[in-house]
Amino acid sequence: MPVDWNAENAAHLLRRAGFAATPSQVKKALKKSRSKTITGLFKRDKKSDKGPKKGFESFREMQRWWLERMRTTKSPLIEKLTLFFHNHFATSIEKVGSRELMHRQNRTIRKFCLGRFEDLVLEMCRDPAMIVWLDNKSNKKNAPNENFARELMELFTTGVLDQDGVANYTEQDVVESARAFTGWTISDGKFFFAEWNHDFDEKTFRGTTGNLDGEDVVANLVQDSATARRLGMKLWSFFAYDVELDDPVVDELEAVYFATDGDVGAMVRAIFEHDLFYSASAKNRRVKSPVEWYVGLMLLLKAKVKHDPWNHIPYRLDEMGQSVFEPPSVFGWKEGLGWVETAALLERAQFAEDLTSSRDKDDLLSWSPKKLLGKKKKYKGYDAGETADLLLEQLGPLEVAASTRSALVAYLQADSSGEPAEFSLDGETIDRKVRGFVSLALSLPEFQVH
Repeated sequence: MPVDWNAENAAHLLRRAGFAATPSQVKKALKKSRSKTITGLFKRDKKSDKGPKKGFESFREMQRWWLERMRTTKSPLIEKLTLFFHNHFATSIEKVGSRELMHRQNRTIRKFCLGRFEDLVLEMCRDPAMIVWLDNKSNKKNAPNENFARELMELFTTGVLDQDGVANYTEQDVVESARAFTGWTISDGKFFFAEWNHDFDEKTFRGTTGNLDGEDVVANLVQDSATARRLGMKLWSFFAYDVELDDPVVDELEAVYFATDGDVGAMVRAIFEHDLFYSASAKNRRVKSPVEWYVGLMLLLKAKVKHDPWNHIPYRLDEMGQSVFEPPSVFGWKEGLGWVETAALLERAQFAEDLTSSRDKDDLLSWSPKKLLGKKKKYKGYDAGETADLLLEQLGPLEVAASTRSALVAYLQADSSGEPAEFSLDGETIDRKVRGFVSLALSLPEFQVH
């Protein structure tokens, strides 16, 4: 049965392809076909992607720059994929030690994230931040370093095992790959091929023998079914719901990969066009990462960072468990329920309270409950139930259980002592009750998932 192009499915697509689905965005999407809406997601924002001309004064400033870019971009899918590949090619400032190199890697991922996977992998092989991160600076002819060669296979391409549990490479393949990448280093902060440190002798890598170099190794790996399947599995799990390597949907994405010469954009489009993407299994299942949660609520509330000289926002996201440009290890962040363990969930609730109670011009964040409600003629005369439904629509649309809705309505109707009172959506109610309602809604379990 064809998927209905309705408000629910349009909102689902916009949330997964970006960070939020505002009512106005859903309305615009419904005026188009699903196909045209999907096509529009792939258009790149023409806004300059350069950081401050003098560079970033601090690491936290660089983090804040990317968070603001995610909030303001007209190409949210590009930023979403940049975030995905930042986790796939997980690289941290902690070891790299250079804001310039980390920012450059971020720009490279953004530039290549919708193209051929082989091109992106090669760019990461030559990326200065990656070379420092995985020690390829010390990978020399007479003293090979296997760190990068191992992670290239284990994490970036084939993975250790295929869907049948068969090893995708051997320890000897790691050795031969490391030899192929000898001399791939950096000089003056840029990629440099140190010919005198490269091993030009014959190598045998995964059944291929010759005077192989890094490009040959990458070509071998990206043409492997294991790479296609692993990339398909990770993309589907990121945009739709968790699957394993042997899932039938991975078969379909593998076919797209080989039919398009490993085009990531084609695979993502195939996901958005797939009926299962709009199934009950896909909806309200993915736990939002702290970054997704933060950017999404800022968009839904039409909130802005007024000023943040102390870079407070990145610190708060650290407390929630995600520090961009600083993943915990080469394995990146582990997606899922770990994002909402007790301490992290409490930090989300506290941030929501801080944001929604912001009234002073000197506060960090700025938002207006009146703007969230919309034009006054739309809600004039609303009772508590109608107000609750309007706010839930503006915040998602956020689907909650009947018991949760009843509790929220009761909150709107209660006076300062908690007793039921007559409800009137006047200025005082908007300033006090609507703020409180939004704070509660942002902390609900339903808001923590896409």
